[in-house]
Amino acid sequence: MGADITLINSEGIFVQWVVSVGIFCVGMAVYAMESFPSFHPLAMLGGSLWALGNATSIPIMNVLGLGMGMLIWGVTNCVTGWAVGRYGLFGVNASIPTWPLLNYFGLVLVLIGCFLFSQMRPTAFVVREDNNVDGQESDLDRDDLESNPLLGRDEPDTVTMNRNDKRIIAIFVALIAGVFYGVTFVPVIYIQDHPEKFPGASKNGLTYVFSHFCGIFLTATLIFILYIAYTANRPVVNSRIIGPSLLAGCMWAIAQSSWFIANDSLSQSVTFPIITTMPGVGASLWSVFYFRELTGKRNLQVLTCAILTTITGALLVGISK
Repeated sequence: MGADITLINSEGIFVQWVVSVGIFCVGMAVYAMESFPSFHPLAMLGGSLWALGNATSIPIMNVLGLGMGMLIWGVTNCVTGWAVGRYGLFGVNASIPTWPLLNYFGLVLVLIGCFLFSQMRPTAFVVREDNNVDGQESDLDRDDLESNPLLGRDEPDTVTMNRNDKRIIAIFVALIAGVFYGVTFVPVIYIQDHPEKFPGASKNGLTYVFSHFCGIFLTATLIFILYIAYTANRPVVNSRIIGPSLLAGCMWAIAQSSWFIANDSLSQSVTFPIITTMPGVGASLWSVFYFRELTGKRNLQVLTCAILTTITGALLVGISK
């Protein structure tokens, strides 16, 4: 059973806000577990950048598809985060792996895997005319068909050009989102690397989780308020998605907290190539088995090669430490 695309598109901002509530709840729990350490406003900046990037995810996926969207911003996220840690960008200390060549080679394999993912094309399906009632389109209106690459039919060249323009814009926005994701840890690492500017700053990444998550929650709340104003206090809200969205927020927050711990032990130049690419692999599997965006022998062969290449690259990056 597939997802209702119109519903998802309308409720994306509300979903993000509910997810941020789940993230904030986990942040409070971590804050208490760490005995309420000092609050660092600068760490909120990283959370705000992440929330801004996340706000673009639904529009990007509607144009590019789940797998393609995640892989484009994922590879940008990977390269940005890796470069920040490897070369010490934005004022953080550079972290050189024990085996730099192995690190480079692993990164190249990861990027090749992402390129292979990009060669897959979502499968379009046609809304059959015999499903129409009184000349009306069955469940999906014309706007849905024009805005989503997964819903296709024969249309004039002008519409095709419009789709191409949307695709270019979506790719550009996905690249920006990837950069925002890639620098999300920079404020925290900057604080840790400059104790002379932040006396008493802890080297334990978990002490900054609450500040980071506050930035996410406040930014998502501001976006939601702007959305309410834009819709003249008529936002699309569906009670069915509240529970799953809260759960998704909690799961993401636990994973993000684990990433803070991984950064402390391995550095960004190792963690980013591993962590940022594996969700793309998972998203592609969702595209095959749930959304059924990817079908056909060629797509499945490319997918298999891409997954194996990406996993091999991630393992080499991990070993390079």
